[in-house]
Amino acid sequence: MSTATAQRPSANGLTNRANGYTNGHAKVNGNASPSPPPRGSNITLQSLLKDNGAGDGLSGSVDDWPLPEDLDLSRTVSELLRKGTQRAHTNAENSDGATALTAGKLEIHEYVRWLAILWRVYDALESGLDAHAADPVLAGTYNPKLLARADTIAADIRFHLKRLGYDNVPPRSDIVPSPPFPLPDLLAEVFTTTAPALKVYLDRLRELSATRSEAPRLLAHAYVRYLGDLSGGQIIGARLRKAYNLDTLDGRMFYFFDLDGGQGADDAVEETVGDRKKKLHAVKGWYRDGMDGGVGNDEALKIALVKEANLAFSLNTHLFSLINPPKPKAGEPRSETKTVKGSTEDPAEAPKTMTQHVTSIVDVVITVLLVLAFINFAWPKAKPYVIEHGKPVWDKHVAPCFESSFAPWWNETFVPWWNSQIAPPLLEHLGVEQRLSLL
Repeated sequence: MSTATAQRPSANGLTNRANGYTNGHAKVNGNASPSPPPRGSNITLQSLLKDNGAGDGLSGSVDDWPLPEDLDLSRTVSELLRKGTQRAHTNAENSDGATALTAGKLEIHEYVRWLAILWRVYDALESGLDAHAADPVLAGTYNPKLLARADTIAADIRFHLKRLGYDNVPPRSDIVPSPPFPLPDLLAEVFTTTAPALKVYLDRLRELSATRSEAPRLLAHAYVRYLGDLSGGQIIGARLRKAYNLDTLDGRMFYFFDLDGGQGADDAVEETVGDRKKKLHAVKGWYRDGMDGGVGNDEALKIALVKEANLAFSLNTHLFSLINPPKPKAGEPRSETKTVKGSTEDPAEAPKTMTQHVTSIVDVVITVLLVLAFINFAWPKAKPYVIEHGKPVWDKHVAPCFESSFAPWWNETFVPWWNSQIAPPLLEHLGVEQRLSLL
């Protein structure tokens, strides 16, 4: 998988996007109508760090973020990121906004508003990646032609706004720089009043992008976003197709990756699900290899990236709080929606409760007792009948076919193939898994 080197064009030709929206807010004309207060007004980087055990809420640092004690720093950074962020990953997936999104339950207006929020995140992230594309840590995964999402999100927003009748909205002179899509009232608030959960995220991305020494940490944020889009995001895209009647890729280009270079949407539709999954798997493998190659054996950088990735997941958890899930209809119980497994890397499942453990054990015990009861009581009585009536049928109808066709195939074809092709790698894999479980 080769990496592209061309810089991604900035929105509306602007070359200094990352410096726009000063301090997380757009430059607003004094005559503009006031926006409603943002949600999550108490969220700051320091409060977020404190909530996760990294500081006292006043002088905490991302470097104080607690990590699992069993992290083996001899492992590759891609392995460490998967294992070291499982809890934060699960928290992000289980938020109300995330579950509504993954279930395709958002009203279309709210979904478009969410896309505008995501556009600001990717605009800031990809500005930083563009600026530091030559950094040895980032270069191995820098491929904006394949991965960049800001432009695809903008295309989706324009498509949905046109369907909703907002495509002819005049430009907003009070929002500078202007994003590459119209800004009706339902989206203007995302730019005129930056919600604290979004501001903290943008500020962190810009802080890392501002200096060469901090820029390598952008890899953790790119990992969280891009691997999530390549994994669970694909399931979300499929659900949105039904939720919003999107028969083509228009309106859900955010979740489409051009895996073959220059492939059109029509070609992608012709692919089988299996072929698409194989290509996605290959891209994710390329991305992990690029991370591992860029970080190498630098243990201090590995630790910094795992901590930064935990922060990134926490930032996304708070970002999901900006989604307004649909309210249940009167008299309708609140439905439980399941999160999508597989975003970024498949996280560990939520730990079982004691009741669930006890129930599982009881089920196993009951099953064993039923089997023993059958062996000791039912089988002795049924055995003579089975032998008397079953053996003639076997000898006359089943045995000849079995001995003439199945048995030779089993002994002469299947068993040698299993022993030579399947057993060796399977045993090797089981051995590796056993060694990993002991670490």
